[in-house]
Amino acid sequence: MADYRDHYDEIRAYGSNLAAVSVDPPQTSEAVRRDLRLPFKILCDTARRVVRQWDIYNSRERGGIAKPAVFIIDPGRTVRYASVDGVSSRVAPPEIVRLCK
Repeated sequence: MADYRDHYDEIRAYGSNLAAVSVDPPQTSEAVRRDLRLPFKILCDTARRVVRQWDIYNSRERGGIAKPAVFIIDPGRTVRYASVDGVSSRVAPPEIVRLCK
């Protein structure tokens, strides 16, 4: 998430916004957000509803966590880009910036 932090201003410059989704409780997510100095929100899905609906639920890790994923959603709520990634390989932030143009 720190990589996305470093490109946050570029993403915002194109009129896009950024948010993360976590299955952790709000206190944990807020601590992570502060520790990493993230300028964007971490949305908490402790019931794991959203991660299941978006098919990014990984039940095999630590009691069920969200898979790393990137979704670009336009103002009409249409998904324009989706990538469900692995822990070791994620969409590079410059690619996200390019897709937001």
